[in-house]
Amino acid sequence: MLILSNDDAEKLLTMGECMAALEEAYIEFAHGRAANAARSDAVSSTQRADAVYSLKLMGAVVQRLDVAVVRLNSDIISFGEKRQVKLPLAPGNRYTGLVLLFRVNTGEPLAIFPDGVVQRLRVGATSALSAKYMAKQKPHRVAVIGAGWQAGGHVLAINALYPQAQIHCYSPTRDKLAAFCADLSRHTGAVVTAAASPEAAVKGADIVLCATNAAQHVFRADWLEPGMHVSTIRGAELEPAVVARADIVAVNDKIAHDAISVTRGVKLPKNRHAIAGLDPAATPTLAEIMAGLAPSRTADKQTSCFVNLPGIGLQFAALGAVLYQKACAAGCGHKLPTEWFTEDVVP
Repeated sequence: MLILSNDDAEKLLTMGECMAALEEAYIEFAHGRAANAARSDAVSSTQRADAVYSLKLMGAVVQRLDVAVVRLNSDIISFGEKRQVKLPLAPGNRYTGLVLLFRVNTGEPLAIFPDGVVQRLRVGATSALSAKYMAKQKPHRVAVIGAGWQAGGHVLAINALYPQAQIHCYSPTRDKLAAFCADLSRHTGAVVTAAASPEAAVKGADIVLCATNAAQHVFRADWLEPGMHVSTIRGAELEPAVVARADIVAVNDKIAHDAISVTRGVKLPKNRHAIAGLDPAATPTLAEIMAGLAPSRTADKQTSCFVNLPGIGLQFAALGAVLYQKACAAGCGHKLPTEWFTEDVVP
């Protein structure tokens, strides 16, 4: 059994490897050779009037990779008018998110690692893969809405896919945006430019990647231009008309996120995990488009939209398999006796 850290994940995983692993896992999923467990949330009130507790669970099995995974988050979440924020209230001002990796053919546990770095990689890589399969070929201009942790992952992913593309970013926090663009420019060698407004960022863009924690719209329907591909990681980011007007729409999973259980008195924002009016069960998945089981665009002037919701355990299985293999090869992590995590009593 390996105990791995975010530092291990950051050191061992490359964005190219993550996209390749996700591509393989998605195609396996489309052909029924992988199983994705529905996400569930159990939400309770806390001693804080401004926050709730959320226990989030998801999982998956990928037979070809010989791995299964459980991802869990123990979160304190504050819902404001403009954004949703996770609060670092664990000792040392830290968050709690864990991934448990298992071997399919024996059932044994293989590794435990935090979800933070892997979470960023899997979300950014998936949005970039949507551009690979749904956007027009040879895009020249990319817009990223956001300048936080997830937005940085999106810049890294789209740059790995299209290293020659110009990247224009927008965030209402000007100082943060300037530092974000300077840091990503140094890190990637790409031209990452701060835009004066969201309209300026997206005008003329071939690809628009929304990656915020916003609780309100950050991309308007009248900004959608012919040929544009738009992706979102949060239900509130897009005006519903964006999805309605797009020629091609794909979701991450057909299972609508409705497995939310709350204790008495808890009220959650509407459409927390889904675009209003979108029926996931009647919408193609990105996996189906990757596998050629659903059509993508047939002309450069068509518009496309990828709703990168809900998050799925399949992504953690794919990246977890790569992380575990590379950690074993490099001798990284802390080894613990596997019997500490197994038992001789039938569970």
